[in-house]
Amino acid sequence: MRLVARLLSATAILAGLAPAVAGAATCNGLITIDYVGGPAFALPGDTVRVRLTLGTGSIQDGTLLTLDRLRFDLDCNSDSALGIPCVDDGATVEYEGDTTITTTCRITWSSGHAVGTSPNEIVFTPSSPLEIPADTPVDPGFCNLEFDIKVLGMSTDGTPDQIEETTGYLATADDASCDNGLTSSGQQAASIPLCPTCPIAECVDSTCNQDTGACTSTPKPDSTPCADTDGNACTTAGCDGHGVCNQNHQVETCTPDTNECTDDPPCNPHTGMCDHPPKPSSTPCTDTDGSSCTTAGCDGQGVCNQAHLMCSTTTTTVTTSTTVTTTTSSTSTTETTSTTVTPTTMPEMPPTTTTTSTTVTTVTTTTTVTTVTSTTTSTTTTTAPGGCRVTGGGRIDTTSPPVDYATHGGQVGAPVGFVTAFSPATPCIQGSWEHVRHDKGGTLHAKSFDSLVCGCLPCAGRPDPPAGSLCNPGDRICGPEPPRAPANKICFTGVAPFTPTNGKKDLNAAFRVDVEDHGEPGGDSGPAPPDRYRMRIWILRGDPDGADNLALRQSISCGASLSEQLAAAAPDIDDGGDTPHGNLQIHPEINHQTCP
Repeated sequence: MRLVARLLSATAILAGLAPAVAGAATCNGLITIDYVGGPAFALPGDTVRVRLTLGTGSIQDGTLLTLDRLRFDLDCNSDSALGIPCVDDGATVEYEGDTTITTTCRITWSSGHAVGTSPNEIVFTPSSPLEIPADTPVDPGFCNLEFDIKVLGMSTDGTPDQIEETTGYLATADDASCDNGLTSSGQQAASIPLCPTCPIAECVDSTCNQDTGACTSTPKPDSTPCADTDGNACTTAGCDGHGVCNQNHQVETCTPDTNECTDDPPCNPHTGMCDHPPKPSSTPCTDTDGSSCTTAGCDGQGVCNQAHLMCSTTTTTVTTSTTVTTTTSSTSTTETTSTTVTPTTMPEMPPTTTTTSTTVTTVTTTTTVTTVTSTTTSTTTTTAPGGCRVTGGGRIDTTSPPVDYATHGGQVGAPVGFVTAFSPATPCIQGSWEHVRHDKGGTLHAKSFDSLVCGCLPCAGRPDPPAGSLCNPGDRICGPEPPRAPANKICFTGVAPFTPTNGKKDLNAAFRVDVEDHGEPGGDSGPAPPDRYRMRIWILRGDPDGADNLALRQSISCGASLSEQLAAAAPDIDDGGDTPHGNLQIHPEINHQTCP
């Protein structure tokens, strides 16, 4: 154990006498403190063995010093004077009890001090007064007293790397006296060296070498957890084995779910989940039913419906009846033949005439043939179209941050409005949309789109219509009739320039528009409820196609959710609600065009 000792006074103080002069009596006692057990540099929890060695110097006009009490202060505040007693440095050192006492003084010692830190001063009393002859210097001294103490904490004074302790006896308390009638006040101080407080790092173990007092730094093992500070729920921070906290120590990799009617986006940085949102209704999927009259398509709930689109067959039958009549006319003819015979042997006889009549009768026969089996059948097959578009505009009074009001309008989904879950700046969605915040609240003019999804919101008492049919046919409350259309809800998103105020530089912004068409006419002039319009705008920082901005654009896409509830950061602008002024209409797509 390294010893740091301070001599607080002369080895002996003549109590109650004037300054020494030649031939005057003296009473010099000697005390030393040594630490003979424990580490060279202590840490809280370490036990230290203390040795107090007792001796004497010269005792003029005397031969013996008698010791009745020996005092020891456990810890001293070095910001105050060090002596017997000293200012307590707090609950820093604990006495381990009289059972730890050993001695070479041929008597026994006791203090009655319990195991603990209070009181700070221990008073050791010998079983009989200890007589020490004069001129018994230290080292080796006359005899010693040893006992255990425990370091409980670091020093709180101006020397935090050591704990000061003092020992001695007081003349004022008649602790020690000589046989020449004088008393003695001997005092000595020493310090327990402490290990310094080593630097703290979450990926480095910094420990004190108790033999040298130096801090040794060792990287913590690979994958030791450390503070996650990147705000990305898809990454897990961990120590890299070289003392560095790597925010991307573990990265959540999403495995495709092999379902062609769900999307497989990367891990959602806001939730840390591998979501597989359903693709929009009417997204093509594999046709496996072998029927030429059905077209497979996703149902918007993650299922490939083989009868998503069905043929509509019209059959026309034409029957021709033909009647043929054949008539034969009958004719009766009577022929009369007259024959005159003149006898040649009897001239006197007059000639004789014979008349013969012959009648020929022809029978008339009529035959009728009727043919009634000439049938012509034609079949026309059509397929119900999908997709939709939105037109119109109006004014809304609910804005955040508030402005006087906002206006909006345009057409999205024409000439091409292909249902798209999410495809940045896709050519499959065309159109133009403007949103203006009055007065001087900013303008957004959109011509580039990332997603477009249509849907049929349910109507009271009427379930969702089957895929491919009109949305809520005949319903003028849920909409969109009139006119008929395949959906009463449309959503589209994209990136557009946003001008905060006139004359200022445009900012890149992501946006999402949700429209509900509840029939005609729109606004307060139509039947309740009015159409609904909501515009949300997120101001982008940096490249719109950067990883973080793409993640935001996907999280607000219509494919992520046709509901207005989004797992995304709050927008910078959120305008909308019921639209009391204006009219929004959802229409079927134009000519059922496909993506360019």
